[in-house]
Amino acid sequence: MQNTLQTCRTQHQTWAATLSQSEQDIDQLIQVLAELPGESYRSFSHHASDYAQTLNRLKGQVQMLRRDVVCNGTGCAGPVMLVACSDQRFVSPPISNSLMLAMSAEYDRLKDRCQLFLSELMRLNLI
Repeated sequence: MQNTLQTCRTQHQTWAATLSQSEQDIDQLIQVLAELPGESYRSFSHHASDYAQTLNRLKGQVQMLRRDVVCNGTGCAGPVMLVACSDQRFVSPPISNSLMLAMSAEYDRLKDRCQLFLSELMRLNLI
């Protein structure tokens, strides 16, 4: 029974850490894209701009998800079953878990495409 109990605070702290790490990774990718030399890869610059815009949108979604889903108040401190959070201001964990998984999957896809793009620029000796 102990394994099925978890505090909302613990779950929300995990989500907060995941979102924070994703936001830091997004910032790093945006920084790398911003530092690419424009003259060297003029034909590829629109891809860098598209990736940067998409990363910025994803960062906005991460921030909204943190604001709308992650609880850091004392109302989430009590032990609850994993299927419900006692603080009604926030989404229940199963729904939030699916939101977190969807955001994480979108981030992973975008990161992989962006890294592939950067790898191609490196292969062509453009960076």
